[in-house]
Amino acid sequence: MPQTRKRRVTTCVPCHTRKQKCNRQYPCNHCTRRRRPEECIYKPAPVDRPLRAILGDESRNQVSDSVHPIKHPAGDGPCNQHAALTKSFGYFEDSSSNTMALLKNWDLHNGDDEDIDNRASPDMLQKIRSDLERMPRRGILDFLTQYFVSELNWMKQLVHAPSFLIHYQQWWANNRELTVRNVEYAVLILRICSYATQFLPSPTYPDDKISDLPLGHIRNTCVELGNSLSETCLALDWKGGLVRVQHILFAALNSSCEGRTDMFWEGIASASRAAQKAGVQTAAAELGGGQEFDKEMQRRIFCNLYLLDSHLSRQLDRVPFLPDNLVAEMLPRLRLVPETGMLDMDSDITAPELFTERLMQVQLGRFWRKYPKKQTIPYDPTQAEQRYEQFCSEYLPTLHPALTLSPDKKWDTQLPKLSMQRQLLHITIFDFIAWNFRPLLLLNESQITQLPAYKQVLLQSQKQKLAQAAVEELTAVSNLHSMFGGGHTRFAAIIFNSFEASVLLLTLLSRPDFPFDQTEENHDILGRQVTKLTRNKAMQAVEKALNRLQILSGVSDMAAAGARVVSQLFAQASRLSESAPPAIIPGLSNTSELFPGSFSDLLRLGAVVGHDEDWGFEESLYPNYVNGLFSAGVPGDEYRC
Repeated sequence: MPQTRKRRVTTCVPCHTRKQKCNRQYPCNHCTRRRRPEECIYKPAPVDRPLRAILGDESRNQVSDSVHPIKHPAGDGPCNQHAALTKSFGYFEDSSSNTMALLKNWDLHNGDDEDIDNRASPDMLQKIRSDLERMPRRGILDFLTQYFVSELNWMKQLVHAPSFLIHYQQWWANNRELTVRNVEYAVLILRICSYATQFLPSPTYPDDKISDLPLGHIRNTCVELGNSLSETCLALDWKGGLVRVQHILFAALNSSCEGRTDMFWEGIASASRAAQKAGVQTAAAELGGGQEFDKEMQRRIFCNLYLLDSHLSRQLDRVPFLPDNLVAEMLPRLRLVPETGMLDMDSDITAPELFTERLMQVQLGRFWRKYPKKQTIPYDPTQAEQRYEQFCSEYLPTLHPALTLSPDKKWDTQLPKLSMQRQLLHITIFDFIAWNFRPLLLLNESQITQLPAYKQVLLQSQKQKLAQAAVEELTAVSNLHSMFGGGHTRFAAIIFNSFEASVLLLTLLSRPDFPFDQTEENHDILGRQVTKLTRNKAMQAVEKALNRLQILSGVSDMAAAGARVVSQLFAQASRLSESAPPAIIPGLSNTSELFPGSFSDLLRLGAVVGHDEDWGFEESLYPNYVNGLFSAGVPGDEYRC
């Protein structure tokens, strides 16, 4: 007798219970009207067959593991020997060339001294049970998880929302089974929920409590239990896996939201070590062999780790943790099961995926690592100009049409967070331009006068580019903040970049030689014509950024510290700009007449400036790269959508 097909539930749980049809937003119209947005929970929709096939092996493994007591996954016999060697000698178990690879071909005897009981001690088991029982009740975690997936995951995309929600439901079904996998996943849930509380209250949820529990209490509980269970997992399983890399990154993002960029940096270091111990970069680079979904997630997590490492090391002038070109073999290869609202875009191979913005950020990180800023003293304007022109000619043409500086917005309705991703990428692009020219502000007067005349003219032009980039960066930050509702937020990109761009502009405003209000012509920045930047417009941009920092200082120590500094600089720059009239370099005011072409053409560098053979930037970043990347997939992959 054929089974009857159940009607698909398309409303949230409260509306389904009340037999109401809601608008399936988050929170929905009825839960908003009832003022109970925390109850607006959606049951996972029936998963398409390809996703079930992708997750099938992992789900079966999770069930089979759950019948065993928690223990170190090294097992018995030769594997136990390998685990002991890994601990003592530090070998990478998945290497194909080290001594461990040779020893795997030998049938090693498991002596009495290696025949140890890897099970957790009774005290450790009791501690694990105690920590799990202290977790916030499910209704709270459901709400925070739903809020994270709906409102926050677009920023970093450290999880694939559809598969994460499936595993989340499976975890609740098996959470009493004390396996390393289950405990590790509990840490991921706790740290995701802690991260979600950093963005509450919000315009969609204005309360500072969830089910009568203060947000601060929930956050502290999640952080405490997450740290405790994470230490236990490390003691039981030194190697770890992808979930460990994910929850370490979420702990780092929590530190970033709390204004602790130093701890954020340490978190990136910890995640880099965890990824290498787990062999993420090796497994994800392999072709074939099944488990393509798992490998794709490893690639995307590694890309995220690479771009966070690249971005932060550039901002803080640190040495990156991950090698420059390792990510070239780790770029995404699959178009994953669409998120909610993307089903209509599935047939359009030119449409962006949610991860497209992340990929553009990765390629930006690859670019600046390829052309690093040389620590020359004094600053050399010619090198900075070469980097700028290479950026315009090599990186900008590779941007997806939806993410360019003059974007095609036809996909914005299908991807509600695409406009926010666009602003986030634009912030990073203009921040790169500011980073490129910022050292010119450290030149003293004697160093400038010693420069050849054409370099002094070039320096003036670069000051204009630096000022314009800072203004454009602040504009993108302001747009993104408005999309967050214009109120309180701890999102570090808004705070950090408001501060940095303001300091740059105020430094330029305090210089008597800055060419404000001297010409009537418009200027060019990244191939775009922009209106003339006046002193008044620059001061208005800084004042708006200062107001933003002062508003956010109520929830962020980083914003408070930045607001104090910018306030002092703003007052000083105002006094200096009023007392010192702008100066013009004699005979060198009209740069367009002296240099009608590009800087590379001027120095005849067009044939010299190129690419190193070992990087292949042209090959990997041609304009249609993204479209081909997500539509090509993996040959023979049955899971591709």
